[in-house]
Amino acid sequence: MIRRRRALDGLEQEMRDHIERDAQERIERGVPPEEARRQARIAFGNVELAREDTRAVWVWRELEVLLQDLRLGVRTLRRNLGFTTVIVLTLALGIGANTAIFSLLDQVLLRMLAVHGPAELVLLEGPGPFQGSTRGGGTTGGEVFSVPMFRGLQAASGSVLNGMLARFGTRATVTVGSAAERVATELVSGDYFRILGIGPALGRTLGPEDDRATGAHPVVVLSYGYWQGRFGGDAGVLEQAIRVNGHPMTIAGVAAPGFSGVDVSEPADVFVPLMMKAELTPTWNDLDSWRSRWVTVMGRLGPGVSRERAAAALNVTYRHLLHEDIETARLSSDERTRFLDKTLFLNPGGRGLSRLRSQFAKPLTVLMSMVALVLLIACANVANLLLARAVVERRDIAVRLALGAGRLRVVRQRLTESFVLAAGGALVGLLFAWWTTRVLIDLLPFDGASRTLSSTPDLRVAVFATGVATATALVFGLAPALQATRPLSTPMNEATGTGPGTGGVRKGLVVAQVALSVLLLAGAGLFARSLYNLRTLDPGFVSDDLLQFSVDPALSGYSRERSLELVRMLREQLGALPGVTSASMADVAAMSRSRWQSTVRVQGYESQQGENMNPTVTSVGSGYFATMGIPLLMGREFRPSDDDRAPLVAVVNETMAKYFWGDESPIGRRFGWAGGMDTDIEVVGVVADSKFTSIRDEIPRFVYVPLMQAEQVDKVTFYARHRPGTDRLSSAAGQVLQRLDPNLPIFDMRTMAAQVDESLFLERLVASLSILFGGLATMLAAVGLYGVMSYTVSCRTREIGLRMALGAERAALLRMVLGDAIVVAVAGILLGLSAALALTRLVESQLFGLSPTDPMTLGGAATVLGGIALLAAYLPARRAMQVDPMRALRCD
Repeated sequence: MIRRRRALDGLEQEMRDHIERDAQERIERGVPPEEARRQARIAFGNVELAREDTRAVWVWRELEVLLQDLRLGVRTLRRNLGFTTVIVLTLALGIGANTAIFSLLDQVLLRMLAVHGPAELVLLEGPGPFQGSTRGGGTTGGEVFSVPMFRGLQAASGSVLNGMLARFGTRATVTVGSAAERVATELVSGDYFRILGIGPALGRTLGPEDDRATGAHPVVVLSYGYWQGRFGGDAGVLEQAIRVNGHPMTIAGVAAPGFSGVDVSEPADVFVPLMMKAELTPTWNDLDSWRSRWVTVMGRLGPGVSRERAAAALNVTYRHLLHEDIETARLSSDERTRFLDKTLFLNPGGRGLSRLRSQFAKPLTVLMSMVALVLLIACANVANLLLARAVVERRDIAVRLALGAGRLRVVRQRLTESFVLAAGGALVGLLFAWWTTRVLIDLLPFDGASRTLSSTPDLRVAVFATGVATATALVFGLAPALQATRPLSTPMNEATGTGPGTGGVRKGLVVAQVALSVLLLAGAGLFARSLYNLRTLDPGFVSDDLLQFSVDPALSGYSRERSLELVRMLREQLGALPGVTSASMADVAAMSRSRWQSTVRVQGYESQQGENMNPTVTSVGSGYFATMGIPLLMGREFRPSDDDRAPLVAVVNETMAKYFWGDESPIGRRFGWAGGMDTDIEVVGVVADSKFTSIRDEIPRFVYVPLMQAEQVDKVTFYARHRPGTDRLSSAAGQVLQRLDPNLPIFDMRTMAAQVDESLFLERLVASLSILFGGLATMLAAVGLYGVMSYTVSCRTREIGLRMALGAERAALLRMVLGDAIVVAVAGILLGLSAALALTRLVESQLFGLSPTDPMTLGGAATVLGGIALLAAYLPARRAMQVDPMRALRCD
């Protein structure tokens, strides 16, 4: 750059001198001075234009040099095909692993919605106390609102928002012709598509005219993917009639390609007007209820309006609506004060909603950190290989330097080779990343994952891979390039790699490799032991020999009475199947990460201010506890006679009994729901504690009530316990349902053991991949140590031959050689253990049943890596001991 600047400055000064001399000559001939200078500039051209021409010439020359370096680098790498292949594959593993994990992380955590102007979208949240029911409310319940609250906010949002929408995701039975299937459905308000900026691919989308009267708008819009898959992209679907939960509806249009709703973890197949909710959720409507929160609310900021300004304006309306809302609630004075003090927040909504995001955020971040460490180890390995090659080629480099080549020129040529290697690693790594991402997506236990996530690298992933490859080339290429061009301290004919030079750098790289490998092995050990603790934990029920499946009769038009009759008959016929010992059912499936909580009022118990009076509640059938293998501790199970004509009864778990009644027997005690004044539910039994939402969660206070006494019947999960070795029970259970109603879809059929495994999917994924990455890192570290020891032994061949000729014992020489390896390995292990003690605390929330500084795990990682390091060092050392002393003394 300095030489280029000087050349340009010199050229500019020379042209100015020419122009000045020409102008003086013209002045002497009588031309006015200003005109003379103008003519001189025209004659000699514009200085700046000439300067730009010089820049262009310089750029072309630099491109020619670059192409020359590329050709030379490719020829050099082709001559050493084995060396090139090893480096490319090593880099491909590191770059590919990073690209695969980034592809998932980008799609799950970072990517914006495929809508117009996603950065302008906001997601409303109103956390705080509430009395009533909440569905789909995330962790705080404030992420959803009642429809009256939404309507009030929508009416007042015009000054700061360019529209406000509401949506609710559910499942529906869609029947086309005689074929029925259960599909993901999204209830949407009238401005939904306009606010998101989504147009139709065919027909029209839903609009405000479809959001006016309850039950008066039986039209639907199909997602583009569902239209292609279910209807084969037939343009004749417009105005075609289909049945949704048994209700006739008309297809009004198909949404634009690439859009499947705002919930990226549950892509919608069918969009239905919000006013048609009763048809989609026949057991509950709640369109006019302040006490039912269930819609997610999003808005689009107006031009030039910030989130803070919009939130301040909407909070004025929100407080007025809270006063209207509180009139329908029964709250104490303190609860009323806290209720009216609630604040509305506007959070960024451009990434939409995602159940995957909350579950995968920490695991994907942990995995991304681990693959980054693997890439660093790969870079250290490649740097060691390049340093070894640089030692062999130092004579050639010395000749080039002696003939006048600049050190910077040689370094640049070496870096060009590094970029060629990195480019090859990136290309192979993209193929590896595509395959790895495809496998990971197929393993995800979520129905919508395969439709939401893609394994095909897009522009963002390609840019990431390019950036990683560029950074990698600099990391592993710069140090060897600089080291190779260092001035030689020995005569040129001794510059053969047998003297000192790169040994310290190479050993330092191996120390770093060993340290990073210890850190990765420690993490893998922690995750593996955490998974083992979860897998061996007693969940409180018996998962072996237990089949489960679900049906939702309400979505097929069943009334409560018909649903209960179907449930009763299905249970009886399941229990009569060959090999089945018992059968029962529940309205919430165990180990499905779902739960229903309700506020209770316990007779004789005075609740404290702010006390959590919300146990987990589920409705179950008779024989449920025997079928699940949950021990009955006192009292009785539910009977078939515990129906809506019998007194209300309940069974509680140990935690619930001890919380409210201490050491006294809860049998015969009574409680009621907070919405009423009666405590008319009698406790008739106590069962042992058991896990419910997931193996990792704490055991909650639990209330079981008879399914036959439920006020509404939605999805029901059936359980059938069978004798070991019973074959074809799944098909037999499906045939039972077919006989009862061939149009009723059956879904989520699996064994309970598979359900438990699915609930531990994230733990299994992190443990498996961390073990894989830890093993890969250890292998790379072993290869690096082997290479350094081979190089060291080759440098000391003469010394070893001389010692052997003078009578040194081979065992003593072996210990001498291994001593260097032990020093390197111990230094790396100590450094890695120090890093593990500091960094494993960051993953404490991902562990179960052990400390992040567990001495057994850390000691095991150090022992494994120490043993592998000794083995990697022993092989070249043993080979050196077998060299003939006279041949070693003649070695040059």
